[in-house]
Amino acid sequence: MLVYWLNLLMLGITLFVSWWYAERSGLVAEDVDPETKRTVYLRIVKAQILWAVGAALCLITPLASVGFILVVQLIYAATPNVKWVRRIIG
Repeated sequence: MLVYWLNLLMLGITLFVSWWYAERSGLVAEDVDPETKRTVYLRIVKAQILWAVGAALCLITPLASVGFILVVQLIYAATPNVKWVRRIIG
């Protein structure tokens, strides 16, 4: 589980740095407002925190850990239009 979470962490760091570089280098379209840019950063960081929680659940029960991470990934992939979910993931 730790190796899987470290893989997710490295992917998150890569995504964060890639977005940061694109923004600083002028590769992001000019019509993207600051709130959207901020939301991208927050979504990346929040995903990392949620995956860390999922990895920590492994100390209690591996099945809960796997289930939690699966649900987090599905929520980020599908991005349901539910108010409380939007508040959590950004």
